Amino acid sequence: MRGLTTHSMILAGLLLAATVPGHQAQAHGQHAAGMEGHWMAPPQQAKRHNPVPPTPASTARGEALFQAHCASCHGVKGEGDGPAAAGLSPRPANLKEMSAHHSDGDLAWKIATGRGAMPAWKGNLKLKQIWDVVNFIRRLADISH
Repeated sequence: MRGLTTHSMILAGLLLAATVPGHQAQAHGQHAAGMEGHWMAPPQQAKRHNPVPPTPASTARGEALFQAHCASCHGVKGEGDGPAAAGLSPRPANLKEMSAHHSDGDLAWKIATGRGAMPAWKGNLKLKQIWDVVNFIRRLADISH
């Protein structure tokens, strides 16, 4: 049964992993001083620029993907309070708050790669779809409804 539940758990894990202890970050090559306890993409991945402009169409596509695959853990507004979040440890990241502290490349790498309960989406989403989700995540801080 690899339907929406599995995909939602994957994306949730991706961003919830931002709060996973440093030993997991090190499993993904994070050995730099000050990185323990915070999940960051490898520097080359974090430096990647988003090739998909944050147009209303891209943001809408990203929102549809987010609501279908991520909201069950990260919540409709990305606050880490989705219905599946209560059963996860650590809890999913509050994307509304944390997205401002991460580059587009960092977010895209996390979505694609996954970690712990956060599944890797690179086998389920096309690269352009991942960038659309990044564009929507960037917009979360502006959404006040």
